[in-house]
This record gives sequence, structure tokens and C-alpha cells, in this order.
Amino acid sequence: MECRIFDDYNGLSDAAAELIIQIVERKPDAVLCFATGNSPVGTYRALAIKAKERGIDFSQCFCFGLDEWLGIPPEKKGSCHYLLYEQVFHPLGIQESQVHLFDGLTKDIDMECRIMNGEIDYAGGIDCMLVGIGLNGHIGFNEPGVDMELRAHEQELHGSTLASGQLYFNEPTAIAKGITLGMAQVMNARTLLLLANGISKSEIIHKACDGPVTNEVPASYIQKHRHAVLMIDKEAASKLDK
Repeated sequence: MECRIFDDYNGLSDAAAELIIQIVERKPDAVLCFATGNSPVGTYRALAIKAKERGIDFSQCFCFGLDEWLGIPPEKKGSCHYLLYEQVFHPLGIQESQVHLFDGLTKDIDMECRIMNGEIDYAGGIDCMLVGIGLNGHIGFNEPGVDMELRAHEQELHGSTLASGQLYFNEPTAIAKGITLGMAQVMNARTLLLLANGISKSEIIHKACDGPVTNEVPASYIQKHRHAVLMIDKEAASKLDK
């Protein structure tokens, strides 16, 4: 694991965007996976600016979404589908044919997961996966105690995840479960880019980086990833041992 600490959120976001740009420059048909949440918003903004200024072409890339709320339509503001199109795909000129996202309204969750797994396998795996970290150490909707061998799966969500999830919707929204790529896919990403900022993330960053590797803190497995890059600001890094 490589850990990079930045003075502030803007520096973190700029560096994360630059890392993605470099991957696409080296491999124009890169397979990318994006998460939603607060931490990557600045990265997505910087990525769009850099791509426009430098003429970076994403037309050969293929993109996956990390997760989705079950029971939420894609057009609803706050769905992962809505946010990824708003923050990433539209600004980068990425077409619908270049994207595969979970269907939160699926009537057959097992089939939805099999399709997602098959699409990732067909694409040859994920070159760069951008993720955040939950206050309980989750990545995507892989909550504490998750089976680390799982690929795409349905997940009952913890209270802290549900509470933070409400912040993305413009009205109270009934959510209880999610559908997510599994930790097996997180660990198989050729580059795993994990972002965290703010003092509220300092304790869980300490547990993930300095504590034992355990599925009770899924993000702790970044310690064992073959190429994980942790980008955090000074506040999020404030409780690290080293």
C-alpha cells in the first residue's frame, strides 16, 4: 500500500484525478470503476477539467459503478446511477454504451449480480477502481463482517450507512439494502485508489492502516492489496501511527 498525505482536499482531489488521467494515457481502453459519495466529488470535478484542458479521450474506456441502492430508480437524484452520470460520465463525454451499472430495480438480484460479474470478466478485469471508506470501514456496500471472497452481491446495510445515504437524496427515502461489487473484485483491481478526507475519517483510517487486517474493517485489506494507493488529507491522517 502506498499512502499519500495532502495538505487539503483540493490537493488530494487534484492528485487523484491526475492518477486516473495517467492510467488512461497509458491505456486508452482502460476499464474503470467509480464510487459515489462525498470524498470523490472533487476528484471528478478535477478530472473533467484536466481531461478537457489536455484533450484526454475517454471514448475507448469502459466504466463500471461500484454499487447501488436497491429499490431506487436510476433517475432519482441520490441514486448512484444518477450521481455517476451527473458527476463523471456526462462531464467526460462517456456514452451509455461504455457503461455498466447495477439496476437497483431488478426483480432478480442473483441474475443482476451474475451479469455484473460476467461483464467485468469479459472486460478483462478492472484497471483502476476508485473507492471511498465508510465510517465503519466499508468499501462500497461491503459492510463489516462481509465474506471477503464474495463478488457482486446483495447486502443488508448498517445504520451508519443508511444514515449517511439519506444525505444524497433531496427527500426522505426508504433504503435498507444495496447491491455491490464484492471485496474479491476490489482486491483484484489492478490499481485501487482509496480516498478519505476530514477529521471524521481519521479514526477509521487509523484502523484500516494501522490495525489488523480483518473483515470487521473491510478497508483494512488495502494493506494486502498489490497496488493500493491511499490518498488522504492531513485531517484524515491525523491519527495514523506512522
